[in-house]
Amino acid sequence: MSQVGRLVTSEAKSNPERFFALPGDLVGEIMLTRGEKLATLERWRLNVLQELAAAGEGMQTYGVGRQAQLLDEIETARQRLSVR
Repeated sequence: MSQVGRLVTSEAKSNPERFFALPGDLVGEIMLTRGEKLATLERWRLNVLQELAAAGEGMQTYGVGRQAQLLDEIETARQRLSVR
């Protein structure tokens, strides 16, 4: 028998990149309210911006190109939530 996974919402909201492969995956999460999703996407966006700032200061990051793409995906996810 398979077991249904449970999302630890407090952890997912504070560290979304650990729980969601893509920002679009967060949009479909039924355990979060629309407001929680928007706030979590904003937190994710701020995390990415911090990484980009660190890259500008010479720190090792996951790749500026991937982070820029992630910012686009976050914005798309935010827009999807705004039209609902």
